[in-house]
Amino acid sequence: MKKKVLIMTQNFYPVIGSAGNRMKNIYQLLNEFDIEADVLTTEPAYPNKNLYNDKTFWDDEALNKKTKKIIRVPIKNKKFSNHIVSRLYFYIEIMWRFLIKLWQIRKENYDYIMVSTPPIFIVFSALIGKFFLKSKLILEVRDLWPDSLVGVKTFDNSFILKIFRILEKRMYRLADHIVINSKGFESHIRSKLKKNTPIVYLPNGPRAHEVVRSKKYEGKFRVVYTGNLGLAQDIDHLKLIASALQAEGIRFDVIGYGIKTEEFMRYIDEHQLDQVYMHQPTTRKKSLALIENSNIAVAFLNDADVFSTVLPGKIIDYMTCRTPIVAGIKGTAAQIITNNEAGFVFEQQDIQGMIEKIVELKNNPEKLKRIGENCTRTVQDVFLWENNIKELVQIINE
Repeated sequence: MKKKVLIMTQNFYPVIGSAGNRMKNIYQLLNEFDIEADVLTTEPAYPNKNLYNDKTFWDDEALNKKTKKIIRVPIKNKKFSNHIVSRLYFYIEIMWRFLIKLWQIRKENYDYIMVSTPPIFIVFSALIGKFFLKSKLILEVRDLWPDSLVGVKTFDNSFILKIFRILEKRMYRLADHIVINSKGFESHIRSKLKKNTPIVYLPNGPRAHEVVRSKKYEGKFRVVYTGNLGLAQDIDHLKLIASALQAEGIRFDVIGYGIKTEEFMRYIDEHQLDQVYMHQPTTRKKSLALIENSNIAVAFLNDADVFSTVLPGKIIDYMTCRTPIVAGIKGTAAQIITNNEAGFVFEQQDIQGMIEKIVELKNNPEKLKRIGENCTRTVQDVFLWENNIKELVQIINE
């Protein structure tokens, strides 16, 4: 008899970013591996709901078909805000609507609820729902919360943070299985557990058809950045990189979204950076095409300790496109880049070192090619979804 799984997530197709793509892949591949997977999610709203009025984002016909397998709950908030009260209301609304829907589908006989965090509030609805659905719980952790909240310096109320940490510990302990997308999370989570709860590493990655296996370096030399422009991404250092690349006459393409996007665009205008090209948020397919058409990709993360445990999805996307990485980053992501010779890692403040390395690589196409080959080999050996999903399939079929 097929196992039946309900995936609960705020981020799902066609939502842009690594979280939405991750949950889409898990949903599709579980079904391909003969597990009956359904999804409970919201209407697409990140970074804002109006973005998805553009049919360009709805580019997967198989997922566009009306089906009872994908349950979307409506939300009143039309824009994702960084204001703490507005965001709290947003999360509580999702939690409440998910709880109502879980009650309505309580007779569906799901063997597992797989819930993705952050945000943690969706987990609360899953923890309650698992009892009246009589399901086991797989907790999928994409970020360490509330440490990440502290890391972006948006919240510092010690009393409420203490409550959040108690809730975090409770969340881990009530899970039957835990899935992580970065090995850097494991020791932190283990320190919160009383029992030996199984923890499975399931990294972000490409599907096999997305991997770029050959690439020609022709035309104007280009550097690219893609993804969130938020509090975790160290926008100030990205500004400095943009100015430094301008001074070197190197084209810099940015596909950015998030709360710091307007600030970055103002900086470009004020400093007349005509070598910096801003692109509107777009589909994964078009984003990967832009990365593939670039010679080097850059990445930054806030230097808070919690972000040293993170493996950003963009790092794997860069390697998927055979594009060498120059990053101001540390910890888990830095180890992946360095150990696999997929690029070069610097201290965040070492903008000059990063620029010098970019110029060096610009003048050494053979070295660029070798690093690109390392990127492809690493992705094929370590990060393909078709291979890694088997870990999750094994858990569910036990």
